[in-house]
Amino acid sequence: MTRVLIVDDDPALREMLGIILTSEGYEIERARDGTEAVACLASGWHPAVMLLDVMMPIMDGMAVCEWVAAHLSPVERPRIVILSASLAPGVVVPQADAQLSKPFGVDAVLELVRRLSVSPNRYLAQSPVLPMTA
Repeated sequence: MTRVLIVDDDPALREMLGIILTSEGYEIERARDGTEAVACLASGWHPAVMLLDVMMPIMDGMAVCEWVAAHLSPVERPRIVILSASLAPGVVVPQADAQLSKPFGVDAVLELVRRLSVSPNRYLAQSPVLPMTA
C-alpha cells in the first residue's frame, strides 16, 4: 500500500485529504506542523509522497524540505507536493516535485499522488521532475 504523509495546520484540510486518500487505497499519516512531520519521518515511517503546506506554525514547509534533504538518504526521501495559498507564482522550492495552489481540486491532488507514487523516489527515477502545477 502506498504511503502518503499529509502535513497541514488546517485540521479540516488534513481530515478531508485523509478521507479521500484512504478511500482511494492509500495508507496515510497526518501531521499538523513541520515538527510532527519530521518526527513521523524520523520514526522510520517513510511515505512515497508528502503533501506539505508551506505556511505553518513552529516549523514551516521550507524547513521540512531542508530537514528531508539533510537527514534522509535519497532512497528514503518522499516525493514532495507543496500546498500553498501564498507562494508567489514562479517561486520554485528546490526539493519539491510539484506545487498545488490553494484552493485546489480533489482530482488534482489524486492525479499528482498517483503520478508521483508510480516512481516514488525522484533520486532513483530517470524521469524529469514534474512541472509546478496550479
